[in-house]
Amino acid sequence: MSLHEIIERFTLVSGFEMQEASRYLTIISDCAALFEDKISRALTDSESRRMAHACAVYAYYRISCMARDGGLQSFKAGDVQIVTDDDCAAARRLWETERTLIADIISFDDDFAFRSVDV
Repeated sequence: MSLHEIIERFTLVSGFEMQEASRYLTIISDCAALFEDKISRALTDSESRRMAHACAVYAYYRISCMARDGGLQSFKAGDVQIVTDDDCAAARRLWETERTLIADIISFDDDFAFRSVDV
């Protein structure tokens, strides 16, 4: 899983041009490091490509949520109503799909539970 491949896939997923995507190189490389830390074995070529794509989607999700400006979500004028989709929510749905597709390679177990402690 190379950073160059992740960046190329990020531009495809996000729709950003390479120059615009270069603004987010730090975040993309942080996501790559997170993925690499979670990998506990050598990957096949196919698994490596799947991981690079999932990493690009995860980076896009993180950037979409950070860039959210809380702007106008809907507008209604008389009988006409315009509702825009939240980029963060759309990116989250995409990431959740990718996360299930790579579940056989790594786990992003982000469940949290309070448990009782007997004293």
